[in-house]
Amino acid sequence: MPAANDSAPPPGGFTARTHLIRTARILVSAGLLAWVLTQADLNGLRDALGNVRVEWLLAAFAVNTAGNLLGAWRWQILLRSQGRNIPIPTLFGSYMVGLFFNNFLPSSIGGDVVRAADARREGGGTLTESLTVILVERLIGLIATLSLGGIAVVAGATARLDPRITAALALAMVIAGGGLHFALDNRFRRLAERIAPKLPVAFVRETVSKMLAAFELFSRARRALLANFAISLGFQLLLIVHFWLIQFALGEDLPFMTYLATVPLVFCVMMLPVGINGIGVREKAFVTLLAFGGMAPEKALALSLLSYGIAVGQGLLGGLVHLKRELAGRRA
Repeated sequence: MPAANDSAPPPGGFTARTHLIRTARILVSAGLLAWVLTQADLNGLRDALGNVRVEWLLAAFAVNTAGNLLGAWRWQILLRSQGRNIPIPTLFGSYMVGLFFNNFLPSSIGGDVVRAADARREGGGTLTESLTVILVERLIGLIATLSLGGIAVVAGATARLDPRITAALALAMVIAGGGLHFALDNRFRRLAERIAPKLPVAFVRETVSKMLAAFELFSRARRALLANFAISLGFQLLLIVHFWLIQFALGEDLPFMTYLATVPLVFCVMMLPVGINGIGVREKAFVTLLAFGGMAPEKALALSLLSYGIAVGQGLLGGLVHLKRELAGRRA
């Protein structure tokens, strides 16, 4: 088993490169957002946002919150399979804090690191092991949302929109499923274990070795993985429902199957390491994909912006949880 404490990364070395990558991602987000704005009727966008029906937004916010609660539950199941028993309320709080950091840090993984640190503090183990749990959680969640997209394929919804959506969903499913398979496959891990000691940087060698050890534990926790997948189906379904509800706030009425077919692809695109916090990437994906269902660019852009506003609202609640925890820690 790995040691109790993770090794710290070597100081310096990658600072300039990190800043360069971050700047490039900001430029990508800005460029994509500008591109989307040129496609939309800005007066129509202003009218759409100015005439929003708040009751539908509140319903979408409530559904999103329920989804986050399911997210904390599936996280608990994976942690428990690793011998860490952490109560749901604690994990739900950490989940919300993670949303705060995801929305207010220039990175889509900042919240994952915070969640991993919370899990390590509450349940023990190493930071790498906790990050591996979140990586497995994300992979299973991706497969679950793509499985929901598969239902849209079987129902013929993607064929009515555009055949390329069917192909994209199938490709994403193969990639996500293959990634999880290789992570849990004994033969692949044995090969990776032989390669790991030959990696050039000591920190990378140690991190890869710890991740392989964590995946070894997951390979013997099949029931936990299946339970996590079942809950992930409900979690991802609620997230899709929340987008479907937002459209009613804008006066739109596309069939639910349209969102079942398109939202999984939006999630896949947002996982690509481009842009900052999905800004620009999410908007371009929604404008492109919902156009197949007949939604005007300004309405699709408004839907994307409102969903981001809900995410920011969730993040602000997480910020309050974080502040409360910090104050309690200082008093202790």
